[in-house]
Amino acid sequence: MLLIEPIRIALLFVLDQAYLLTGSYGLAIVAMSLLFNLALWPAYHFAERIQDRERAIQRLMAPKMEEFKFAFKGQERYWMIRALYRQYGYHPVYALRGLVPLCIQIPFFIATFGLLSHYQPLQGQSFLLLDDLSRPDSLLFGINVLPVVMTALNILSAYFYGDQLSEREWFQSAAIALVFLVLLYPSASGLVLYWTINNLISVGKSLFYASNRMRLFTEMQKCS
Repeated sequence: MLLIEPIRIALLFVLDQAYLLTGSYGLAIVAMSLLFNLALWPAYHFAERIQDRERAIQRLMAPKMEEFKFAFKGQERYWMIRALYRQYGYHPVYALRGLVPLCIQIPFFIATFGLLSHYQPLQGQSFLLLDDLSRPDSLLFGINVLPVVMTALNILSAYFYGDQLSEREWFQSAAIALVFLVLLYPSASGLVLYWTINNLISVGKSLFYASNRMRLFTEMQKCS
């Protein structure tokens, strides 16, 4: 709670101020998503740079790793791999750094879920096709459409990473997207709107970082 409560208070302050400026809770939720994504951009940028370097090093080492698996066994393979790690300044534990973006996201998910799930002022408030931001959207014959759109954007964001993602990372991304779908499907449309905007922004960030990754990998190839 020492971590979550300050985030919830900050979200509530931004939501209330945005509503006073726009007169619409739908626009206020969109503004809140945009503002917090902008505020967290430096942290995400730092985490992405770490991940990009991690993936680039793994791609550079991959041919040698495959060669060692076929050519060596036991202790000999172990020492050859250790030498390769030293050459690239790498350690397997560095793979855990790939969890940094998720660790940034989880406290905000909990705080946003707690705030927007039962936020009284959202009752009866409409926005675009959403009749009531405090209730599930039920846009298609009782089916909630917005959570599906949110999930599709989440998967699209992962898609734009292309071959940068390993099989494990693809599985992780798909699993997280499905968990969000299950958790948020029956939720208030205002809450799902917030995460849909977040995922839309993530698509843009994925496109931006995909081009940066190719540049970084090319530079590291030249250096090696």
